[in-house]
Amino acid sequence: MSSVRGLRLLLLLAFLLTLPIRAGAEVLNVVVTLPWLALLTSFIGGPNVAVAPLLEWNPNGDAVPAARGRTLRSLSKDARVMALDSDDARRVRLDAGKFPNFRALYLPFPIETPQIDAALSDPSVLPFVAQRVLTVLADWDPANYPYYQRRLAEFQARLSGSVLAGRQILRDIPVYDLTGYSGALLEAAGCRIERPASADWAAWSKGKEQELLIQELDRRKEGKVTAVMDGGTPKALRRLLESRPEVFSFGRPPLTQDYPAFLHDQYISLWLKSTTKPLPPPARPRR
Repeated sequence: MSSVRGLRLLLLLAFLLTLPIRAGAEVLNVVVTLPWLALLTSFIGGPNVAVAPLLEWNPNGDAVPAARGRTLRSLSKDARVMALDSDDARRVRLDAGKFPNFRALYLPFPIETPQIDAALSDPSVLPFVAQRVLTVLADWDPANYPYYQRRLAEFQARLSGSVLAGRQILRDIPVYDLTGYSGALLEAAGCRIERPASADWAAWSKGKEQELLIQELDRRKEGKVTAVMDGGTPKALRRLLESRPEVFSFGRPPLTQDYPAFLHDQYISLWLKSTTKPLPPPARPRR
């Protein structure tokens, strides 16, 4: 019986450690530039933080101004604003000098601008960005630093668990990478990756040589290689791929779901797509 009581006390202590230190206290309102930063800040901040991104993803996976730009236009001067770096702030048309509580995570972000979206979806990069988010939140709200620190540790552990689970089911599964930002996710899962030649990719991205693309898709379909796209795939290429039921699409993580859980679901969905045959097209009604 004593061992049972000890286990109960241990579980109770573990539960209490996950609670925010100032339960019921005033919520910290934070504005961030990118949806990726919104995901990280929401996870680390938990119920202590309310996050509003200046950019959000539309159903096609494109980054667009949140609330059609109203979020940016309605910012008060005392708003707490977080950006990846000063260039990131300028890209969303944010005049950082007008906000005394503006914080940049990097000066500058050490990856070139065209690669930012791909970098922030990389499981090896996200924990380092999350560490910077923790530093800013602790600066604004030092009393809750221990809670934010625990949440960061939980994020790192769960993200690592999602990647390891992906490797268990996707290792050596062949994929044809037509993504714009998910290449690192496929590599982290241990997929056997095939990619188009750079000249073909350039042509397909402009809507040219579509017949060659269809031939490549058919050839890989016969070889049981799963073609993969995402919201960063060029629009001209994306339109054709969306009509192919055998193509898997990496989605954008919804801001209401924590990222490790989303990534776990995506890996399982890719595994299901790669191990099952696509549904046949619906039969035409008889006249």
